[in-house]
Amino acid sequence: MTPRPPASLEIVALSHRYRGASVYALDDVSFEVRPGERVGLLGPNGAGKSTLMRLFCGFLAIQSRPGRPAGETRVAVAGIDVARDSLRARQQIGYLPEQVPLYHELRVREHLDFRARVKGVPAAERARELMRVCELTGLARMLETPILQLSRGYRQRVGIADALLGAPPLLVLDEPTVGLDPNQVLDVRAVLKSLGGAQTLIFSSHILAEVEALCDRVVILARGRIVADEAVGQAMPAHDVIAEWEATAADLRPLIDGVIGAWPPETIQVGELREQGSRATVKLRCTGSAVADELRVALGRASARRQLPLLRLELGRRSLEERFARVTGAVEDTPHVR
Repeated sequence: MTPRPPASLEIVALSHRYRGASVYALDDVSFEVRPGERVGLLGPNGAGKSTLMRLFCGFLAIQSRPGRPAGETRVAVAGIDVARDSLRARQQIGYLPEQVPLYHELRVREHLDFRARVKGVPAAERARELMRVCELTGLARMLETPILQLSRGYRQRVGIADALLGAPPLLVLDEPTVGLDPNQVLDVRAVLKSLGGAQTLIFSSHILAEVEALCDRVVILARGRIVADEAVGQAMPAHDVIAEWEATAADLRPLIDGVIGAWPPETIQVGELREQGSRATVKLRCTGSAVADELRVALGRASARRQLPLLRLELGRRSLEERFARVTGAVEDTPHVR
């Protein structure tokens, strides 16, 4: 296949309410994805992730929200308006839905060959393209196996291979590693990592370590709204200070209180103070990297003055799990449409 340049995605003021529902599954969502970017779409169950993907992939119709100006809502893939030219927009997308649709009575080769024809892969290139996606997804030895006889993990691989057919400029994967064993998860991550900006990648996952490993950026949804849209590095800032002493927690408390007392109360918080044997460890959360750097120096000096042996003093990176919990935890947990 002749490579196509990676696609952009533009979403402006997108809302969606299912027929009969009292609340919006998506409520005024706007964001952009640059060509070649890898974006993780995160959110609790019912946040609207799958609805959002179905909309920009053309599986659901774009709605105009009552009371809003005509033309305010816009969804475009590679500059192509999804509402006005759905077929051409969908030709830019490789999509793996959460529930993978497969023809179980067909062999892997037959299924993928049929899907390649549907996607317009030229007959002269079809066999080569089929082998390319099968080698990427570890299906090369399963080509003559009926899909009905495959394990759930291998059926998921068939779905991923299908999405990769034709090297689409935008690859959209809804929970791509569901049902895979740990080794298969690593294989799929390697496949997605190998894209290396050649295709724009958007995927949802409940495995946040996967998002950390693969994504440049995260968009977090809660109750149909975007509650965070930031680079992975920004979502996981190194604002924590972790220190360990050869001392008891009781010995450390006056030292810690004395040091952090030099800052306003909201600047530094004691996240955790643990004692194990003859050692004690504390995690201090700071409002910024400059405060964290100054705090490390102050802790070192105070330890020397009090002659308390300091065994470890380092910056700790906040996990994506913590960021996810913080931006979604304040949202009221009410029944919602996924």
